[in-house]
Amino acid sequence: MPLRPIALMTDFGGKDPFVGIVKSVILTIAPQVPILDLCHEIYPGDIQSAAFALHMAFPYLPEDAILVAVVDPGVGTGRMGVAVELGGRIFVGPDNGLLSWIVSRYSPSSIVNLTNDRFFLKPVSTTFHARDIFAPVAAYLSKGAQLSEFGPSVSALTTFPLPQVAVDLQSIRGEVVYVDRFGNLVTNIERSVFDDWLATHRDSNVVINLGAVEIQGISSTYGDAQAGHAVAVFGSSGFLEIAITGGSAAKTFSATRGVPVYIYHRPS
Repeated sequence: MPLRPIALMTDFGGKDPFVGIVKSVILTIAPQVPILDLCHEIYPGDIQSAAFALHMAFPYLPEDAILVAVVDPGVGTGRMGVAVELGGRIFVGPDNGLLSWIVSRYSPSSIVNLTNDRFFLKPVSTTFHARDIFAPVAAYLSKGAQLSEFGPSVSALTTFPLPQVAVDLQSIRGEVVYVDRFGNLVTNIERSVFDDWLATHRDSNVVINLGAVEIQGISSTYGDAQAGHAVAVFGSSGFLEIAITGGSAAKTFSATRGVPVYIYHRPS
């Protein structure tokens, strides 16, 4: 029986040996398991950015993947460690809001509190649960262990409220929810919301506003403007992004997560 693949996302970075240690624990238990590195450069402790990044990646994971995500500033506290079944995929990690975006689209079919220390490395450190709990649990799941073996079922996860998009006849109001390594400002405004709104304003010029910056219209690519100029595009995630051609919108506009973004129409 083939081993289920394991995908990893952390805020561990590449300077320290933490990612390699986690992989070593997995491979010691399940030597042939395929391991996929989604990302290890989440800003330290930034649960909200990690949650959105997981949301972007989740639909593209193999259908039987085990997703280990560890951005865990509360490691060693009373927060639960959980394994969550979502369709055919399983999330393993801390119960601290990392699944907030994913569970807004996909309903968990099972949630287990990881309490059976038979599957843990001993002794369990209070500062490295990725190594001692989440990595071995993922490895045993990849080999065919059942969720029920790891602990009792629970009924709900910890989540944080998602930023809402406000739409009226005149405008759409969203906000920046993620900043990628290119400095692109990813908002929570989805293409479908924009298309529905635009259908009522065919005679208008669309303007995107970020603070004091105004961008005329939606572009198709990042390269639709001259170098150093701002563009608004719907990126590969399906969300509106503000970018600087050949530069960083985050640095140019001193913008980060939470900054409001408006779309409005200006009559032709």
